[in-house]
Amino acid sequence: MSGSSSAIRRLSRLQVAVRAIAAASVVVFVNDNIVSLQMITGRSMQPALNPDSNRLWRDIVLVDRYVQGHLSTRRLQRGDIVVFTSPFNHDRVVVKRIIALPHDCVIPRSDSHAFVRVPPGHCWVEGDESFHSNDSNTFGPLPMGLVKSRAIAPVWPPWRFAARLPGISDLTKKRVYVNGMTPLR
Repeated sequence: MSGSSSAIRRLSRLQVAVRAIAAASVVVFVNDNIVSLQMITGRSMQPALNPDSNRLWRDIVLVDRYVQGHLSTRRLQRGDIVVFTSPFNHDRVVVKRIIALPHDCVIPRSDSHAFVRVPPGHCWVEGDESFHSNDSNTFGPLPMGLVKSRAIAPVWPPWRFAARLPGISDLTKKRVYVNGMTPLR
């Protein structure tokens, strides 16, 4: 009898191990491909993200990772806040807002007499706080392949849980022309 109970214990341990591995695989897949959490550092997206200037609290946002690659069922839109790999340092992740898509024209912040047409496969990203932002005004149009996820809503700190993220400011809209002709409204 003790031999069969020992075999049952070994079998149940094996079942627990298999279930734990299966659960861990699902968690890793969801985190890498569907949704995950992203801590926001810096002031470039104030007031939408990290509105507390004293840096005591950093926003943590839920991000939709399903916007990348062939699995994407949702196109990125003007106004989306995205997480992308820095075009200068591939170990660094950056958070900015898309203000223009392929074929749109943008008047850069640095030169009000110039137009930049966003090429196919690229987008124009800017921080909401222009004085603290290293964005497309610095590095030009961003390849869409560097975009990793789209911010959905803050989940931390608690008083910001599920707060609505604001869209593109009216001042920024005046610098964007959809398909190069129609002002963004």
